Formats: sequence, structure tokens, C-alpha cells
Amino acid sequence: MGGDKSLPMVLGEGKEYSDGVSRYSVLANLFAERREQKHLVILQGTPDPDAISSALALDYLGSLFDIETAILTFANVSHHENRAMVKRLGVNLLRYSEGFDISQYQMYSIVDSQKSYTELDHRLQEHELEFLAFIDHHRADQIASKALFVDIREHAGSCAAILTEYIKEAAPKGLEPGDTDHVRLATALFHGMRTDTNRLVYATKLEFEAASYLSSCIDSHVIELIERKMLTSSMLGILENALVNRHLHDNFIFSDVGFVRSSDRDVIPQAAELLLSREGTDTVLVYGIVDEKTIDGSFRTRSETINPDEFLKGFLGFSPQSGRYYGGGNVRDKGGFQIPLGFLCLHEEKSQVYAMAREIIEKSFLDYIGKAGKEA
Repeated sequence: MGGDKSLPMVLGEGKEYSDGVSRYSVLANLFAERREQKHLVILQGTPDPDAISSALALDYLGSLFDIETAILTFANVSHHENRAMVKRLGVNLLRYSEGFDISQYQMYSIVDSQKSYTELDHRLQEHELEFLAFIDHHRADQIASKALFVDIREHAGSCAAILTEYIKEAAPKGLEPGDTDHVRLATALFHGMRTDTNRLVYATKLEFEAASYLSSCIDSHVIELIERKMLTSSMLGILENALVNRHLHDNFIFSDVGFVRSSDRDVIPQAAELLLSREGTDTVLVYGIVDEKTIDGSFRTRSETINPDEFLKGFLGFSPQSGRYYGGGNVRDKGGFQIPLGFLCLHEEKSQVYAMAREIIEKSFLDYIGKAGKEA
């Protein structure tokens, strides 16, 4: 029931646990020591199905120890499939604001994020919340996590599959098809795995084993309703911008989509996926300015030689103020970035701000791939 021992070991406070100790048993012991406490699961960036379902799984596991869990986000759910998931499965997400009462919680965890730091770290430290768990499937960040429990599996296709492995050990007889909460959890986890593995095309053994375990409780009708395609006029406009503004550099495509509302932010990766389908293309970068505050970008590749995490960190670098990289990704096919505009967002001439942002991003991109000064 324990994890595949060929994968990276569980780490906690610099300690390496022996091969005979399963990941879940370590996490369960930490939960047991904190029985009846309140737990905050933090989702970084725009909440997606993998992150949401992983948070739900931590909620379920915590409930076995009478731990009350809340799921906190910094952004609204924007993609229509993700909104459908939240609505259909009745997921309660709390949107962070400065007035959010952190003092009622004793611990926090982060799932499905390469970053183990958050924009409210100062408040978490001020109220002395323990950093309980950091669980992810992206490439390990250079900034080591200080969580008591760390499970990073770069070669897993999804975070949801990692959490399902824990549930499999916590409930070895399986989830109950007659229990609505179990059906809700299994459906969410399966959808999370599907979305992060391109409908299981890039699934690993871990995903298939997880799907087999969850299969008796998955509501396929809800999955069908969640994944029903729907494009609004504003979304179509963003996709059109990506097509019109695309620049070709050999097998690379670079494009921008203009100004984007936060509610449409998730169309940026959809545009990248669309452009990647062009014959002869193996790598795509698409970006836009979201709510006139940040430059948000999406990176997609099917190249055998390009590592998205290395590419984005090498191309964009890091913030001199925070020392943190602007972007990152997994080891296989995707990544993303977000660059704050800072004082530039106060500039009245938005077209000038956009022209400057485009020039900087494109020049850095072309410099990095060795195409600067060459015709597209």
C-alpha cells in the first residue's frame, strides 16, 4: 500500500525516512498528533482540478482524525470546466482577503504547487501556523520546503494520484459507492488526474492504479457534464488574438492575446494548446496581461529535449526583490509564469505598457532560443 520506492523519498525537516515507512503513515502520524485542530489547505495561482481535488483529499484524510479543513485560494476559479466542477461537486473554496481570519487555524499545507512559499507567509508566521505538508508533482524548486511532511514526485502525472495513494492506504477496502461524500471525492480526483494528464494520455502507472481504486465511486455523468466544452464570445476573442498575433520561429510559436480579464485567464493555456496542434510545431508560448496587473503566460511543448521548468526559469529569470523565479513547470510538457507589472499598471497609456511588455518578453524569448535579430 505504500508508495513506489523508486520515486523520491518523503522528506521532512531534512530527514529521510527509511524505505520501510510509507508516505501516508508519516502523514497520518502528523495528523494524529494534531487531532481536532484546524487545517488550512492553500491553493496557489488559479485553482485547477488537480489542485482542488488534492485539497479535497487532504480534507478527507484530515477528517479521519477529526481535523477541520478549509481550502483557501488567491484567485477566482476562471475556467468554465473548473467552475462546473466546483458547482457540480459542491466544493467550498474560500477566497483570500486581508480580512481573512488566519488565527483560527493551527496548521497549513500546500498542494499541487512548485512554490512552497505564499503571499501570506508573513501572516502565517505571525500567527504561528505549522507548515504541515507540501505535496507536489512538479520539478522540485530550488527553495527547499520547510514543511514537516514533503512529498515531491516529479515523474507523477498528477498530484491527485499521489493523494489517492494515501487514501488507498487509509481505506484499503475502498471508498463506498453509496456514500455521497466518497463519490464526490472519487469523481473530483479522477477529473483532476484526467485534466493534468491530457485525458490520461500522459498518465503514469500511479494514475492508472489510482483510477482503478476510485473506479467504483466515479460518477461518469458528472464528469461528462463538467467536461462539456463551452466558449463565450470573450474566450473566442482571446483565441482569435492568439492566432492572429502568432510569430513562428522554426518549430516554436510565440503569441500574445492582449488584455485579459481574470475571469478569462484560463483561456491563455487553452490558446497554447490550440497553437501546439499546428503541424510542425513542438513548442508554444502564449501570454497576456491579466486585469492590467500581471503578465500571465502559458508554455506547452512536445519536444523531447526541452524541459519546461528549465526553459521558463532560464528565459525569464527571477525577481531581484524576492529572489524567486517568475515561472516554472513540470519536467515533461507544460509550465506557466506570472510577472507583476508593479508601478507600470498605474500608467494611463495602457497600449504603451503592453507594447513594452511584449518587447521585453519577446526579446528575452528570442535571445534564449538563439533567434534574436532574425526574421520570423
